Amino acid sequence: MKTFVEAAVAAALCVPFIAAPAGAEEGVPKLVKAAASCNGKSKKTIFRKYYRGPVMVPLRCGTKSWGYRHMVARGHWKGGVDAKISKTIWSGTIPVDKKGQRIYERIQLQCPPKVLFRVVTNPDKYGKDKRIDPQGIITAYRPKGGKAGSGNC
Repeated sequence: MKTFVEAAVAAALCVPFIAAPAGAEEGVPKLVKAAASCNGKSKKTIFRKYYRGPVMVPLRCGTKSWGYRHMVARGHWKGGVDAKISKTIWSGTIPVDKKGQRIYERIQLQCPPKVLFRVVTNPDKYGKDKRIDPQGIITAYRPKGGKAGSGNC
């Protein structure tokens, strides 16, 4: 019944709906697939949408230096990265939030804390094309070493 209601709401809002896979974590929003592929699409095309409350963070097709194409070129788009980005944006910490840059991190609480996953975004307009607003995700990855800060251990 819940899936039927969600699908009906998605249809009413003219938003594509993708059912969550079995065993999906409750409380984490389902991914909204906005474009099937970036092949032949412009850099401003939204490939995926992620949410933190009412705020939508787009993953645009982008270029070799940012967005989906950048992540594919760097080998970052593999093995469940879609779900990792969603969880990090939805419930991660925000250690950097300044004009032109917002970073989301999922941290494992230990001493010292360890960064499990990082999503770097630009919540503002793209500098080279002001029509791209917001620019959205620049890159996302699992940091090597992953230390979140010195802390007192």
